[in-house]
Amino acid sequence: MSIGVLILLIFAAALHAGWNAAVKKVDDREAAAIAVAGGGGLVAIGALPFLPPMAPEAFVYVVVTSLVHILYFALLARAYRGADLSVAYPLMRGLAPILVTAFGAVVLSEFTGLVGFLGIGLVSLGVIALGLEGLRAGRSGRPALGAALLNAAIIASYTLVDGVGVRLSGEAATYAAWVTLASGVTNTAWALVGQGAPMARRLLRHAAVGVVGGTMSGVSYGLALWAMTVAPIAFVSAVRETSVLFAAALGATVLHERFGALRWAAAAFVICGLVAVKAGG
Repeated sequence: MSIGVLILLIFAAALHAGWNAAVKKVDDREAAAIAVAGGGGLVAIGALPFLPPMAPEAFVYVVVTSLVHILYFALLARAYRGADLSVAYPLMRGLAPILVTAFGAVVLSEFTGLVGFLGIGLVSLGVIALGLEGLRAGRSGRPALGAALLNAAIIASYTLVDGVGVRLSGEAATYAAWVTLASGVTNTAWALVGQGAPMARRLLRHAAVGVVGGTMSGVSYGLALWAMTVAPIAFVSAVRETSVLFAAALGATVLHERFGALRWAAAAFVICGLVAVKAGG
C-alpha cells in the first residue's frame, strides 16, 4: 500500500465519519439515513453519463451489495436511536476488518502476512476500545448495541462483495457510482413502500442532509473501492476504519460526548496499527 493510497483512504475515512455524525445529529435518524442513501443515488445519476462503461459481469455484485445495504442503513438508524455515536460507530466499524481479514483469507485466498495482520488487529483493537470506553461513559441501550454488532457483519459482507465486484468491473469509479445509485434506489423504495407518504415527507425534511451526506458517502466509498483494486481488501478495510477517530473527535466537539483517557490510548493503538499496515502492505 503506497503512501498516496493511505492518505486517500484516511481522507475517505474523514468523509465517512462526517456523514455519520450528520445522521446522528438530527432527531429522525431513520429518515436521515435513508435520505443519505437517496442523496448519494442522485449524485450518482449525474455522474454516470460521464463515466466509462464497466464489465457486465460486475452488475450482479451491484445488485447483491444494494440489497445488503438495505440492512446496513436500517441497522445504522437503529443503532443511533439507542446509543451515542462514539459507542455505536466504533463497535460497528471495529469488528469489520477482522471479519474481512478472516473471510478474505478463506474465500479469496488473500493473505496479509504477519506484520499486516498485526496492524489490522491493532486498528480493530483500538477502534473497539473507543466504543468500550463509550459504553462506560455514554448512552448504550441493548437493542442498539445488538444492531451495531450485527451491522459489523453486514459491513464485512458488502466490503468483500464489493472488493470482488470492483476488481471485475475494470472501472472503479463506474462501479462505485452504480453501487451508490442502486443502494439509493433500493433503500428509498423500501422505505416508501413500507411507510408511504409520511416517509416521503420525512425524507424531504432531511433533503439537505441527504444530498450533502450522500455526496460524502459516495466519494468516501468510491475511494475505498478504488483502493481495493490496488491493495488487499483487508488492508483497505482496516485503514478505512480510522474514520472512528474522526467520529470520536466529532462526537466530542459537535455532539458534546465524552472523550476520556482510554480513548486517547485507543487512538494510539489505531495509529500504531496504521504504521504496521503500511509496513505490511
